[in-house]
Amino acid sequence: MGKTSSVNVATPAFAGGSISVNGKNKATISKQGNMVNSNYNMDEFEQSIYDYAQKNLAQNLPNLNVFDNDTKKDIKAQVEAYKQKAMQSLNEMYQPMLKNLTNNVASRFGNTDNSAFLEGLNSLENYRAGALASIAQDTQAKQSELYKNELSNRYNYINLLNSLIGGANSNALNYLSSALSNSNAGNSYNSTLFNQNLTNAMNTAKTNNDNMANLQAAMAVIAMLMA
Repeated sequence: MGKTSSVNVATPAFAGGSISVNGKNKATISKQGNMVNSNYNMDEFEQSIYDYAQKNLAQNLPNLNVFDNDTKKDIKAQVEAYKQKAMQSLNEMYQPMLKNLTNNVASRFGNTDNSAFLEGLNSLENYRAGALASIAQDTQAKQSELYKNELSNRYNYINLLNSLIGGANSNALNYLSSALSNSNAGNSYNSTLFNQNLTNAMNTAKTNNDNMANLQAAMAVIAMLMA
């Protein structure tokens, strides 16, 4: 009996993938044992930005809504400056009006000890009281605005840090996706080549087996004729 031809086709190796920019490797796909690994290589500038964002995000988040004494003092100083400027503006309007009233009444009546002066003075004081009330409201509103702006600036900063981190992660994933596509293309090619080689080997084995069977049949006929 003859031997049957067997099929022996080498299994293709895993095809890794990589992406390079200006000759520098940015992302790789490789395999160690049963583990497929993805690796992204940050350059020194990317790493610096990423580390900065991570560090400052961790430092600022715990006290995001907390106002320390220095911040409170700074806001208080700004509010006081706003109030003093408003008071100065009011006095710059009030004093000339009071002076004009005094001079007008004195020129008409010879003195200010009369009802005309008191009526004018009451009108001025009512105006001044209303202005002071407005200043008090505006000052309170200014304080709220400053605290709101401080919080807004903090949240904008946190959003910036998140954007920097998210951008770095997105950039890495994009490069890794491209490297994976290259790896998949290589493995697809290897798989196609393996299937072609396997088919060819099976066809060759079948042909060899058929030839062997035909040879054995012919030898059997010859043996019968010579018997």
